[in-house]
Amino acid sequence: MSLIIGIDLGTTNSVAAYLDDNGPHLIPNALGETLTPSVVGIDPEGKLLVGRPAKELQVTHPQRCAALFKRHMGSEWKVNLVGRTYSPEELSSLVLRTLKEDAEAHFKQPVPRAVITVPAYFNDQQRKATIHAGRIAGFQVERIFNEPTSAALAYGFHEAREDKVLLIFDLGGGTFDVSIVELFDGALEVRASSGESFLGGEDFTRTLVARLLDQQGMPFEKTEMEAPALVSRMIQQCERAKCKLSRQDSAPVRVPDRKGDFDDTATEVTVTRTQFQEWTRHILARAELPIRRVLGDAGLKKTDINEVILVGGATRMPAVASLVTSLFGKEPHCRLNPDEVVGIGAAVQAGLIAREEKVEDIVVVKRTRADAPQPALTG
Repeated sequence: MSLIIGIDLGTTNSVAAYLDDNGPHLIPNALGETLTPSVVGIDPEGKLLVGRPAKELQVTHPQRCAALFKRHMGSEWKVNLVGRTYSPEELSSLVLRTLKEDAEAHFKQPVPRAVITVPAYFNDQQRKATIHAGRIAGFQVERIFNEPTSAALAYGFHEAREDKVLLIFDLGGGTFDVSIVELFDGALEVRASSGESFLGGEDFTRTLVARLLDQQGMPFEKTEMEAPALVSRMIQQCERAKCKLSRQDSAPVRVPDRKGDFDDTATEVTVTRTQFQEWTRHILARAELPIRRVLGDAGLKKTDINEVILVGGATRMPAVASLVTSLFGKEPHCRLNPDEVVGIGAAVQAGLIAREEKVEDIVVVKRTRADAPQPALTG
């Protein structure tokens, strides 16, 4: 039986994993990292870059790179990189091909089959586009699997003995979705799902960039057009500061010159967690409408939710956990790495398929009003 791996094809980072008798395992990439940035670039020598090298190139040559293309999956959106036009499917296939090569290097054998996760609210066209991207990458796509169900699998809720109603709060780098998953008789059913394709950690970072640039008398949109290297460097600086503010009360941000370089006269600004939370409060507030919508679609009240699971790297921000706790009156689950939890669940699903177990007896996915009819490969 050929290997099957599970893949979380993320908006900002992607993960590959597999299941063996000892449980799920993440597959390291060529750099030894478990997260591969979902970024594609072409360097000045014309070499195609994917992952960390492309993300680093994005800082100095943003016009040569593409990111956040999952937001446009299944649409007519295109991007031009150094004279060539790419679709979201083509860019996604390059990320998937890199994950495939990493898996084959890890196992030292071909890895032809994969399970790929998607947001529960992805419609038929978006799911088919994801399948197409997988096939371009050289995979036989065994199943397209909903991310919230994958997260519930990672936490082992499919093995629980009592019925529960779970809410999966998934705030990644580029997208937000919230789903209600019901556990009954060992089955997991997605009762409702909602979200925003243009809400994620990147928006918090860019808001911080805009605030700091404005303090320096440089409006964001004008500066982005006139000095893209400066803005790219600021995004890098503010991303680091955002991560630090999840662990500490303040973080420094250096402001580069218009060429994106630092010199001895570079301004350094200190940002406090309180400032950051105040400046981004309006962004986090956008998560509340999808929550109300998903509860309404499921016909449930907040008090009906038994467990909340946090998914996505942006949920590390303390304000996110505070919002969820205040809304539902309970501490959310965040024991597993939120960047890796969907990939771990995909590995469990892939393992079930590889062992020819009856997956439909373990996981039942119900189409919600937010979903169009799903392709046959959807689980």
